[in-house]
Amino acid sequence: MRRKIAKFAAAMTMSAMVAVSLAGCGNSGNRASSGSTDSVVEKKEVEEQDTEPLKIPDAEKKQDDAASLAEDIGQPNGGAQVRLWHYFEHEAKVLNAVCKQYNELQSDIYIIPTFISREELMKQYTIGAVSGELPDIGMVDSPDMASYISLGVFEDITKYLEGWEDLGQFYEGPLSSCKDPEGNLYGLPNNSNCLAILCNMDMLKAAGFENPPATWAEFKQVCEATSDPDNGVYGFAMCCISNEEGTFQFIPWLYGSGATVASVDGPEAVSSFAMLSELVNNGWMSKEVVNWGQGDALNAWIAGKAAMLESGTWQIANLDGEFKDAVTWEYQYAQFPASDNGTQATVIGGENFGVCAGSEYAAECVEFLKFMQTAQNNAEWCELAGKLPVRADAVELKDFWTADARYKVFNDSMEFSVARGPHESWPTISEALYKAEQAAILGEKTPEEAAAEAAQTIKPILEKVPLPE
Repeated sequence: MRRKIAKFAAAMTMSAMVAVSLAGCGNSGNRASSGSTDSVVEKKEVEEQDTEPLKIPDAEKKQDDAASLAEDIGQPNGGAQVRLWHYFEHEAKVLNAVCKQYNELQSDIYIIPTFISREELMKQYTIGAVSGELPDIGMVDSPDMASYISLGVFEDITKYLEGWEDLGQFYEGPLSSCKDPEGNLYGLPNNSNCLAILCNMDMLKAAGFENPPATWAEFKQVCEATSDPDNGVYGFAMCCISNEEGTFQFIPWLYGSGATVASVDGPEAVSSFAMLSELVNNGWMSKEVVNWGQGDALNAWIAGKAAMLESGTWQIANLDGEFKDAVTWEYQYAQFPASDNGTQATVIGGENFGVCAGSEYAAECVEFLKFMQTAQNNAEWCELAGKLPVRADAVELKDFWTADARYKVFNDSMEFSVARGPHESWPTISEALYKAEQAAILGEKTPEEAAAEAAQTIKPILEKVPLPE
């Protein structure tokens, strides 16, 4: 059922993929992620794994019995069983409902969704790139897809999407993350999210500010006025951990300065490193942010230890759910403040689904992806999951993203959002960025030195394979 994908390049790239791809950006909820690089897979280990059968997680063994899943995904319809791997937790019920609807709509294939933890799923992809043991459909964090495409994990499905007029409705940013450098498509984006500033308005007003800061200068003023480091209270909290989450939260400051990844050692980029370094040096942001995942930073804000937080779309669900009683103050979301040159930026997160290489049912899998990503299904999915649609016409179907002032901030911010990559070497680029950010924040290097060191890694990569225009 699977063809063997024997690529020596997979062995060489594997360590970077496993080390940097484990932190969620948009699906981390209130969970902190480890930035450990202890899970490096050596070439010898890969070769050994290539000769051994893939060890499928226990979760899939339980789900292989289609009858036991009938209540969630529908009765077996006589179609070929198609495996779909994902790491959705809170959204798993929504995904099951979509699979059930499709399983009952046709009988060509029977979709069996399987939850696998994000860390384990990334490992299985990298191992599968060599062994050929892959599912039929796989979910992946959008910035990682280019790397997996280069490893041969995903199938080119361009020919199956030719003539599908709906493609014109997808936002270019999310859709571009499903493409290779030649523009071929390997999947479809499922959802988007981005970042904004969450403000404890009681703290801001007590310090004399009636509105969230609109510029970097105002932002620093608010940080200074609301900080009390002697009592562990700071003006701002964010995630600067040494993994993709840290890069995710750094990108709005980098691009907001007017810089890009390609100009990481320019004066604008240096100002973004200097901005965050200044926050820590002045006692306006805790040094502990280098150890915090996005969930940890949220916890600090919930505990009243930060006046402002760099927050993701998905965290609104936390505020409405588990933290509903804990948040007793007025709060407000605001767009990222503009830098001195007037530039604003935020960053796109989200997940994609692709057809995996070697599937005997590629055409049928594409039909399922098209069904899952119709305007109506995309709108309903993202409303239930608290995320942003990847299609412009999906936004128009509901007032969810405009009636709720909190979601409207994120939806409007999509106008100046930027993608991470897409690039086949994004894990290496990302690592250079978060290492430089941490070095500047901890005072190990000046902002100029940190930016220059990042450029030493990034620029040679981009000289060989530039970022998309």
